[in-house]
Amino acid sequence: MEFSLPEFFIFCGSTILIAMLLMEVLDWSCLMASLDCPEAKAVAQPFLYGDASGVESWSCAYPEARGREQSPINIVTREATVLAPAKPLKWQGYRDEPLGASLLNDGNTVVLFGFWSCGTRPQLSGGPLSCAYEFRSAAFRWGPSDDEGSEHSLDYVRYPMELQVLHAKPGLECKARDSLAIVSYFFQITNVDNPYLDHVVQNLWRITSPGANYHVPAFPLEWLFPSFERRYYSYSGSLTQPPCSQVATWIIQPEPLAISTAQMAKFRQICSVEGPILSNSRPVQKLNDREVFYYA
Repeated sequence: MEFSLPEFFIFCGSTILIAMLLMEVLDWSCLMASLDCPEAKAVAQPFLYGDASGVESWSCAYPEARGREQSPINIVTREATVLAPAKPLKWQGYRDEPLGASLLNDGNTVVLFGFWSCGTRPQLSGGPLSCAYEFRSAAFRWGPSDDEGSEHSLDYVRYPMELQVLHAKPGLECKARDSLAIVSYFFQITNVDNPYLDHVVQNLWRITSPGANYHVPAFPLEWLFPSFERRYYSYSGSLTQPPCSQVATWIIQPEPLAISTAQMAKFRQICSVEGPILSNSRPVQKLNDREVFYYA
């Protein structure tokens, strides 16, 4: 096969970019694996949400799922401790377009990755965070109907979808209880499509099979989830999927974003090894003696 010089450079550039995106997925896998404990099974193994062998059985294979600081939770807004004035959240680099982006069907949900040149990965700091956390991935949670799907709830109200944006402290040492910062956005049904979801929704058909990965046109992350400085809830919790490590500071944006019924339906066409994923949400966990804060 012969290439012209411009075609050769395009081919080389595309190959390098794909390799970088694969490394990003591998980096995410290493991050998740580093959270596991010796007794638990590897995160890469499938875990189920069904009644018989699903969420209720996680505590047998993943000891941390029996902890007292598990997620998600129901937030009772009137019982939250108000902090005012609060140090605002600082979002750095979310308006910048990454070098590339990729969607992955990991067998349980849809995960969005991005790749940036060295030292330019988006960072989140301020508010309840002790330092700057780097963006790692964004994952979607949904349910079987437009009446449920979000993992967290506000005053016992659930939304059809929740977007969870995972950040980590620089490096992959993720055993400390504040190793991760996860920002959650709710979505509510509207009559028209949300155009800011197009880069994701219009490519879901390409990753319906578990393990499928597809390179999508790069776009600024702020298109998908807008930044905010104040008026949010925060608490200490865990991953909502195995190994359920209690290492996360959760930041919950109470104002929902928009999604149409047609867009929502496309997420339910994503498949696991058992068939279409109609629900990938963990039930609400007990708050126990934790405190929920509202940053005004």
